[in-house]
Amino acid sequence: MTKKLIALLLVLVMTLSVMTACSKGDDGKSSTTPSSTPAADAPATSGDESSGDAGDAGKDAGGLPPMTTDNITLTYACWGLAEKGEIEVRDKQLAAFMEAYPNIKVEFVEIEQGSWDEALYNRAAAGTLPDVFWVFSVTNAVKNQWALDVTDMFDADPDTQEIYPGIREISKINGRRYHVPGIMFPHMIFLNKTLFDKYNVPLPSYDWTFEDFKKIAEEITHPEEYYFGTSNPIYYDLMDAWYNGTTRYGWDGQNYNLGQTWVDAWNLRLDWIDRKVVEWMSAEEKEQVLGDPSAWPPGKGRVAMHIDWPWTIAHFEDVVSPETGCEFLYYPLPQGPTGRQMAIVDNSVISATTQHPREAWELQKWTTWGVEACKNRFEGYKEAGAPLSRMPVITNKEVWQQIIDAAPNEALKAFYEHLTDIVPSPWPIAPGWGEFEAWMAEQDMWGKLERREVRPEDVVKELNDKLNEFKQQYIDSIDY
Repeated sequence: MTKKLIALLLVLVMTLSVMTACSKGDDGKSSTTPSSTPAADAPATSGDESSGDAGDAGKDAGGLPPMTTDNITLTYACWGLAEKGEIEVRDKQLAAFMEAYPNIKVEFVEIEQGSWDEALYNRAAAGTLPDVFWVFSVTNAVKNQWALDVTDMFDADPDTQEIYPGIREISKINGRRYHVPGIMFPHMIFLNKTLFDKYNVPLPSYDWTFEDFKKIAEEITHPEEYYFGTSNPIYYDLMDAWYNGTTRYGWDGQNYNLGQTWVDAWNLRLDWIDRKVVEWMSAEEKEQVLGDPSAWPPGKGRVAMHIDWPWTIAHFEDVVSPETGCEFLYYPLPQGPTGRQMAIVDNSVISATTQHPREAWELQKWTTWGVEACKNRFEGYKEAGAPLSRMPVITNKEVWQQIIDAAPNEALKAFYEHLTDIVPSPWPIAPGWGEFEAWMAEQDMWGKLERREVRPEDVVKELNDKLNEFKQQYIDSIDY
């Protein structure tokens, strides 16, 4: 069955469902009226409220058709199981789903993360794609006709309104939805308190701005002693969200808008490298100072404010802090005027060949982005004694309060509290991204920028035109 036919049949089923519900106006339970209760309290999505009746479990899901009561089997694949806590998370999520829907059996599909895309190509050719599976590139999944168009289900499910607004706005391809964001890795600052104490620099407020960050970085850097204000200068990843509310390259869900913000981000990067505000040690310097030409200076206590992600906390706690004697605080990212920040987002899709799109939607919700998925992820990490690294992509207060209450210190609590609105990493979802990156590599454009052979302000218009050219080529190539 083709992707288009499945999508058309799903629309027909949803339409008939709504018509049937409207005809039952006397009992006041028309499914055309979305629930006004928070997602955490909605009977349709709460495993705690389930009586075990598969028919009841899907009744109040807004405009979605009811779940089947037939005995069926769904298949599911995700990555990351080598990370501490992820097996426990998966097992809890699948068990909760099957308890809520006892007529549905879920089989987990084992795929090696290192050969993920190759395995998907092979499974697509054999007609054995999982019903729900994670993807590194949504645009590739759409181009290969692996991903079902889920726009109608997304719009019909009121719980999707709890997904961060910035993620909802930008997660479309030519106005349609082929994936749902599942989890996120926000950026954070690994603040070396020991260096702040060493140089008598006051700790910043948790409500700090990027301007505060820049001032502190320039004040605390001491390159003559090989101590640096910051590292990982990926300001071109972050500044579009801070100042424009978009994601990298100014992608807003429809067009690229590479402009002055990108120019400013690159010029700041180059200036700080030249002035040694940012750590940029050569192999020779690392050999001389750290005794290892491949040493990682942030992990040697040489950086005051390192930009990284939650998955690195365990390494700092278990290795870096004991080895260096440094005390680290895990700070919220400094804020820009929009209040938004970019996070790395992992995404999943429903197979275009699934025989059970409605049920696959619910499985996707219970294993990635929904309230129950988030609660069981939290419990899985807790059971494994692992720090929470994969964050919810929803704003549900109950879900976040659970995480905030479990934070071991005020800095980490503030980090969670400052995740007020998120825009997604664009490389998995922005049309033409991969083609543009390949073109940039062919032109050695990144090398030319780093070597100061070209100035950002001199190439920004050409690059923006190229981005939108590749975007349009991608859209024109897709059989929607």
